Amino acid sequence: MQRVLAVLLVLLGVAGLVLGRLGETVWAPATERTATVELDDPGPAVLIDPGVLYVGGQEGEVTITGASDVSLITAPNGDIEAWLGDARYTRVTGLSDWSTITTEQVNPDGPAELPAPTQSDLWRTVDTSPSPATIDVAQFAAGEHGENEQMYRAILVVTDGTAPGAQSISITWPVHAKNEWVPYAYAAGAAVAVIGLVLLVVSVGSRRRDDEHDPIDDEAPADGEPTTQELR
Repeated sequence: MQRVLAVLLVLLGVAGLVLGRLGETVWAPATERTATVELDDPGPAVLIDPGVLYVGGQEGEVTITGASDVSLITAPNGDIEAWLGDARYTRVTGLSDWSTITTEQVNPDGPAELPAPTQSDLWRTVDTSPSPATIDVAQFAAGEHGENEQMYRAILVVTDGTAPGAQSISITWPVHAKNEWVPYAYAAGAAVAVIGLVLLVVSVGSRRRDDEHDPIDDEAPADGEPTTQELR
């Protein structure tokens, strides 16, 4: 009975260790979260409002897909809006939930062309790259809060001034989450497994001692053989 109990405890302990491992791998929470928006007809420009990049904190990455090379322009929000004037464009305003970026159309009946969108003297930075263009949120935040502070810049996204400013935008940020019960599963599994192993060793040792100390006197004599008392 003791040996059976020991084996059961070892099996339960191993199950606890396996459960803890699953909690770190298969059942682990997501390590990142992504919010996206598909832009069907955004106009020649997309304006990302100040602070939208930080919906998930000051870490992560923004990915912007366009039909051609994408230009990312930063400047104060008021300067960008003044330059756009009555042109048709799309504003990125935030999130409606943790997976959906919200937008709104501005001047839907306005002109659908922007002359030389990267050439204005109002721009603080202009970065043109092949699609998809990316923004490292931490680096962008450092530019807003570092020595050359440029607080809460808006981001103007354009291509050539006539094609759609962007086709899609996504923001991905890390999620620092874990299953809180994993350490307890490991600790309980290890403790139960050790107890089971100890009981198993004790059980095997007791069985061996019993086998080694079986008294010969207790054996029944064969027919015609003298008993121990008769030999005395």
